[in-house]
Amino acid sequence: MALHRKRRAGTVLALALALGLAACGGGGGGSSDPIVRVPEDSQDLNLASSNYETAGRASVANVFVPIGVGDVGVFDPIGAAPWLLRLSVDLTRRALRSPGTPLALLLGIQLRQTLPCSGGGSLVVSLADSNSNGRFDNGDGIALEAQSCREEDGTVLQGRVSFAVQSLSGFIDSSSYGATLAVTLSAFSATRGADTVQGDGTLNFTQTQTPTVSELKLSTDFMMFSGRQDGQPFTTTLSGVKLTLRTETVTGVSRTTISYEGQISSSGLGGKRVIVTTPQPLVITGSDRYPSSGQLMVQGNGGSALRISSVNATQARLEVDAEGDGRYEAQTTKSWAELK
Repeated sequence: MALHRKRRAGTVLALALALGLAACGGGGGGSSDPIVRVPEDSQDLNLASSNYETAGRASVANVFVPIGVGDVGVFDPIGAAPWLLRLSVDLTRRALRSPGTPLALLLGIQLRQTLPCSGGGSLVVSLADSNSNGRFDNGDGIALEAQSCREEDGTVLQGRVSFAVQSLSGFIDSSSYGATLAVTLSAFSATRGADTVQGDGTLNFTQTQTPTVSELKLSTDFMMFSGRQDGQPFTTTLSGVKLTLRTETVTGVSRTTISYEGQISSSGLGGKRVIVTTPQPLVITGSDRYPSSGQLMVQGNGGSALRISSVNATQARLEVDAEGDGRYEAQTTKSWAELK
């Protein structure tokens, strides 16, 4: 059974009761690309007409889903890792909203509370106020430990997510603030029916806000995800990832720019690796849900490449260069929604 993205109603409600948290509320393809001869590496995927659509979907999902672009795709071997990252980002944003709540002001040095989840199980919330000032600031931390925590949609959360504050300035949700946290997943998993995904590793989270610009940066040196879908095991690893989402207003119109670089290895890609970059940042304008301009480049073994160019705010063009000679032998056009 697929696990669709739903509001984490039970867990969020329990977390809100404990912490007073609120939910966070033109085609880019040129005629040619420079030819860069890349040495062959057996761990890299040989991009070809037989697999480039799958590689494109994996790449788009890992760029879009963690930052909430469009609708979150179904829970499957390709979408599961970014889906769990998205949940981690949501939890981080909620954790940032804890300063100044009545409960936080009464923290003292540490608070540990066990709360029931809506469908059974429990959520253990631990807060460490290292300087005893009753605020969530530099050096402080929050840990959430899900113990068979079942939500209203049937999802069962297990394991631990911890948030360590590295820097914090201004007031969260004001016109100017900045926050950097290290978010660590320790055997943190989500299960629905026979399908499950577990994440381990540390995600670096930075959120800044000025009167004119909002920016979110996510990065990780290494994160591993594993699970089962339809009875079959799968794994995904992310390494060297840097993802930036920048939103500003240009001549009265909202403009969101997405930049990405990183390596993705997945059993959905036959256990092989691809390297993904945005040579032309993806740009979402106004109320559009997907980019109307920009380009993703996916590099595989021996210089093989996949170019994903925005055609418009609903479609993207995929072109594959299987020989690594700068000539794209096959192409197709897909909706952005199909790719994630």
